Amino acid sequence: MKHFAIFHLNLMFSSIPVESRPEVIERCYWPLLRLIEDEAFPLGIEASAITLEIIQKLDPAWIDKFSSLLNSKKCEFIGSGYGQVIGPLVPASVNKANLRIGNQVYQEILGLTPVIALVNEQAWSAGLVAHYLEAGYEGVFMDYDNPARFAENWDARLQHFPQRALGVFGESIPIIWSRSMIFQKLQRLVHGDLELPEYLDYIENMGTGDGWLPIYGNDAEIFDFRPGRYKTEAVPSEESEWNRISKAFNALRDRNHNFYLPSQVLNDLDHKHAGRELVLSSAQQPVPVKKQSKYNLTRWAVSGKNDFFINSLCRAIAAILEKADQSIASTEEKWQELCFCWSSDFRTHITQGRFNSMTQRLSKLAESVGASVGGPQFDVQGDNSNHKGRLLSIETPSTTVTLNTAKGLAIHKAGFADHGHIPLFGTKEHGYFNDIDLGADFFSGHLIIEGPGSPKETDLCNIAPKILELDEYTQISCGIEIHQGHLDKAVRIHKDKPQIDILYRFNFTARPQGIIRLGHITLMTDQLRSDGLFYKVANGGKSETFSLKGKTFDHSNNVSFLVSSSQATGMTNSSLVLGGEERSLEITPIMREHAFIAMLTCRQTTPSPFVRVSFSMQEMDETCTNSACGDDQYNFSTGFSIKPNSKTGSV
Repeated sequence: MKHFAIFHLNLMFSSIPVESRPEVIERCYWPLLRLIEDEAFPLGIEASAITLEIIQKLDPAWIDKFSSLLNSKKCEFIGSGYGQVIGPLVPASVNKANLRIGNQVYQEILGLTPVIALVNEQAWSAGLVAHYLEAGYEGVFMDYDNPARFAENWDARLQHFPQRALGVFGESIPIIWSRSMIFQKLQRLVHGDLELPEYLDYIENMGTGDGWLPIYGNDAEIFDFRPGRYKTEAVPSEESEWNRISKAFNALRDRNHNFYLPSQVLNDLDHKHAGRELVLSSAQQPVPVKKQSKYNLTRWAVSGKNDFFINSLCRAIAAILEKADQSIASTEEKWQELCFCWSSDFRTHITQGRFNSMTQRLSKLAESVGASVGGPQFDVQGDNSNHKGRLLSIETPSTTVTLNTAKGLAIHKAGFADHGHIPLFGTKEHGYFNDIDLGADFFSGHLIIEGPGSPKETDLCNIAPKILELDEYTQISCGIEIHQGHLDKAVRIHKDKPQIDILYRFNFTARPQGIIRLGHITLMTDQLRSDGLFYKVANGGKSETFSLKGKTFDHSNNVSFLVSSSQATGMTNSSLVLGGEERSLEITPIMREHAFIAMLTCRQTTPSPFVRVSFSMQEMDETCTNSACGDDQYNFSTGFSIKPNSKTGSV
């Protein structure tokens, strides 16, 4: 096996205080250069442009030495963009700006444009391919293990050779593989959890032959420095951990395992086991990331210190910049500042001081462009309904809706004239599914709040609806008291177009801990062919279509007591299409800047598949501290629009 290694440099690392950055450069980055220069290991070094800017300011001699090693071809620079932005969670415009500005800074500091990109946090979507190609990249470095989990017909030999990752429209980019388990083994060795003979046996058992093995592809800051993120971090020993890396690399070289520059992997694209065009995402895993399932998209989207709000404000800024006159000189500076504020590290274990500094910069940027995060305005008003029974039906020329007043205005069934008024979503009642695990009512249009130390809450309670008739729509509304406080809810059925709005207004004494999922939509799959079911969503680029044929999964399943979900999709164009070849729905946040993530559930059962989507604005994991959920007041309005998809079918 031929070996290569890429070390990821990130001075924006969430747990590194600003005052510790010179120490990180001295203890982590200089030893890496010595490993290249003194011991002739041709390594790849990746860094965001922000990290290079910081190094240049604090230790320009490091930049000079690195540039010298690059010019002599002793190492290789791997790019990633201006900031460590999670591509599948940001609009396409931001991904374009991040790569474009990153390349400009790389040229200014290093005098080069990188040809290989490390996918930030290994968070992948097919929509990113076009952005990397447009930015001039000739290959990407991406995790193999997670895409392989749900891949169909992947030969195990593919992991040892470069392949091609497919984009949305058939375009592709060469890919060299990272391996989470393999880089974690080196970390365990260096931190004293593994002996060198054990490590060498593990590496040699990974295979032999003319293929490639990525010995490392992760953080450099964890060697001879402890960010202090976890109590379980290894205690540094007297021996330098970089010396342990040197011993391991030399031991491998002594066993005739030679090291090569990462770009040399691409020379094998025409190998008989290489160059296959692969789809890395799947319906079960629309955004694969690195490492184990506890490490998933939700950690940068809806956890941390109020990720949902800062991501929503970032989206609002991006929407305004997209419309701005590109001839304005300051526009590019604002894009750059937005990429800084969208850095992933502000959304995980960030120190409070750095988080406060970022939010001040974000607020200043928002003010400069006139961006804000608002909510739909509505009041619980109208005439008291005198209907009898739990079901209340409303019909317009374009829409037919039946609401359940015994369940907080949950949607019992709904259809559109565009679909012949055939109900496409609503409630699957207890007893519909033959599977005992699905022996419950599955509603539409409701919310769930659940967290440690508090009872599970929903809005599924008996209410007295108020009906308001306006020229534009009919509104049915109510007020609900739940454990966390007061909730106002309204359902609007438009008269002049096929559209249903579901609105929520929270008036709580504090932001709830745990999960907040709302806008549930349960599909009436009995009216659709099961082999034509699909969902379509954008994850940082053009929309991708995922077939649900034969699939069983639940993105919202918790990984552990601490990590509340396992998968999600970014919905970065503020839209999700769900349905079948015959009919489908388009679901959008009423306020398009609201940065919801979507969680799909699909289960093959009888008499028809169980298919559902919910939208999360808050999840729970180890990055969400009590203080993050401790706002004195929580007053917030949001909602969703549901309408027939303008295009039938999955494409």
